[in-house]
Amino acid sequence: MDRSPTDAPTFAARRTRLLGREQEVQAVLDAVDAASQSVVTITGVGGSGKTSLAVEVGHRLVGQFGRRWFVDLTVVDHPEDVVVHVLHEVGLRSSLGDPHDVLAAELRRGPALIVLDNCEHVLDAAAHLVAVVAAACPELTLVATSRRPLDVPGERRLSLGPLPLTDDGAPGPAVRLLTARANALGAHVDPTGPEGAALLSVCRRLDGLPLPLVLAATQLRSVTPAELDARLAEGLRLPAMRGGTAHQRTMTASLDWSLDLLTPTGADLYRRLGAFVGGFDAALARDVCAPGTPPVQVTQALGELVDHSLLAVDTAGVATRYRMLAVVREHARAHLDDEARTEVTAAHRRAVLARISAQRDRDRYFSPDQIRELEELHDDVVAAIDSAIAARDAPTLVALLTGTIRFWRVTGRIRFGLDRSKAAIAVLEGSGRAVLEYMLADQERILGLLDDAAEHAHDALERIRRGEPAAWLPFAIAVTGDVAAAQGRFDDARDAYRQVRALYDPQTDPRLHALWCANLGGIELEAGQDAAAEQLLEEAREIFAVHPPVWLAGRVQGHLGVLARRRGDFGSAATLLLGGLDDLAPYNALAEAAPLVDELALVLAATGRAQDAADCHRAAAEMRRRMGSPEPEDTETMGGQPALSIAEVVALGRRTAFHRHGTDLLTPRELEVAELVADGLTNPQIAERLVISPGTARTHVERIRTKLGVGSRVQVARWVLEEYVERQTR
Repeated sequence: MDRSPTDAPTFAARRTRLLGREQEVQAVLDAVDAASQSVVTITGVGGSGKTSLAVEVGHRLVGQFGRRWFVDLTVVDHPEDVVVHVLHEVGLRSSLGDPHDVLAAELRRGPALIVLDNCEHVLDAAAHLVAVVAAACPELTLVATSRRPLDVPGERRLSLGPLPLTDDGAPGPAVRLLTARANALGAHVDPTGPEGAALLSVCRRLDGLPLPLVLAATQLRSVTPAELDARLAEGLRLPAMRGGTAHQRTMTASLDWSLDLLTPTGADLYRRLGAFVGGFDAALARDVCAPGTPPVQVTQALGELVDHSLLAVDTAGVATRYRMLAVVREHARAHLDDEARTEVTAAHRRAVLARISAQRDRDRYFSPDQIRELEELHDDVVAAIDSAIAARDAPTLVALLTGTIRFWRVTGRIRFGLDRSKAAIAVLEGSGRAVLEYMLADQERILGLLDDAAEHAHDALERIRRGEPAAWLPFAIAVTGDVAAAQGRFDDARDAYRQVRALYDPQTDPRLHALWCANLGGIELEAGQDAAAEQLLEEAREIFAVHPPVWLAGRVQGHLGVLARRRGDFGSAATLLLGGLDDLAPYNALAEAAPLVDELALVLAATGRAQDAADCHRAAAEMRRRMGSPEPEDTETMGGQPALSIAEVVALGRRTAFHRHGTDLLTPRELEVAELVADGLTNPQIAERLVISPGTARTHVERIRTKLGVGSRVQVARWVLEEYVERQTR
């Protein structure tokens, strides 16, 4: 064994301060401290910051390892050269014997740390080297970075994901990295100022990946965050970075590097999976793969893409789900030629339609489970609708929309659904147009566009009455009644619902009858006919009790709460309104919830809870804004404060006197944190003030919320100001 002139160990210098990876750094340090583990592999997609993390860990371990080496394997082209290159970096020359044995002999001389960076293209050789020297050197720690795990004995893995976008409402590490790099280059951006929303949107489009964020930061020297966000919305095109290895200068080069390492089947599936905007399961992946591909090959290819960090995987649900990051998806799409792109896009439409149809066949009234499943599929449903419009694929378009518009209606995406429906109607004729027109009328009614709603409801009803298609007739008539009631024509509304009642049998379709009772009961409530309303609503509630779950059951219970408030029975009113909102919360049914939240505010105000009532009014205003129908008074009452969700409104309404004894529930440290929250400090600022980690600060805030029964930092601050300070100054 000979030593080269460079006998002193060397290690890579820190390039810049590492942001947002403290938990990951600590995870690697904990793994290194474990005596039984000598190999840690940091995996992740290209651009996720694996090298920077490994360098930071190496510098943190300077006191534990006097001998540290950083070995960049990107300069190695051939697997057989890996061990020779490592020997050279360690300062050795192999003149006699197996180079692995020569290296092991040197590393047995005492505690040592080697970081092997970028192992993926020479994975087998790197894994063999690691296995040999780790087994021979009990005081050696090896940290490897790779897009694929090494799969060697004793390996502990850390998968590096994107940086968080937010930190409990404050700018998260991704936003802080973008702004820090931009300002270091001469820009002047502030994530807490008016530019904050655009900066957050930029980070979201780039999935919080460090390399794209650093590349995007260079653009902020010459454009505003809003302009950069608009450019990214048109396509993820980022500049190159000078310096570094070739595959680390641009995201395209980084992902090209990964693509070249895939098998032909894996590479083909990678390009095709770019059709999915959101998550997908193995069945959907099979639907877009090349015709004739055996299912077992698809399964193997999915495993390969996960192995190469090109797919994120989620095994928490019933079926494993996969997802591509946005920058990865754009890269995959760009590698499809025009003919293949057309084929894959059509296959994607068919796959999404099949999933939507199966949902509709299972239960046309929607259960909370169906809502959750459609939420997971929603981004791809929208992509399929847009591609059907572009291809003028009318049958697929109608089928997709009729299965989705009700979902948008139930979950409060009213304006979103309205815009998509209008775009679709422009390319439709015949029966499909009639069905969409009556659904369009319902959305316009909710948004207060009553003239448009009346026109579309009338046109749809005329078409359907001519026989296009008759199955939709009861629903089209009901919409004309709903529009008439919204215009104050209650007799016309009642007449429409009498026509609907003659078209079905309550015994054979009890849930449809419950919907009829619920809708007509709501009309009578609006008309001031309380006795008639109560009779209809009680009948609906009885049916829903036997035939759950139907999302309108929550509205029925809430409407009965309105009747109780009108009678002055505030206790029953609160119970019924909160019960109804509780039923609506799993659906996020904003259209139904907003008026009930306003009604709850009236009950709270009447029982001396003025501030809680004001919070409810703000929450209702925000719900209407999110649906796309803000009223003038709504925008004036928001005050820049975050509004409550439906579930948070329920928690607020059910809160009693417990918050007046909060000082007995909180520990001294939690009281200290609560005061800092009231002072407006973010979790990172609290951590710095109290000399604790941001994660610990976040945990304290979450425990405070739970103990006080509140849903936001604003409510914690209010408790400090109205309850704790008051008690301390008595």
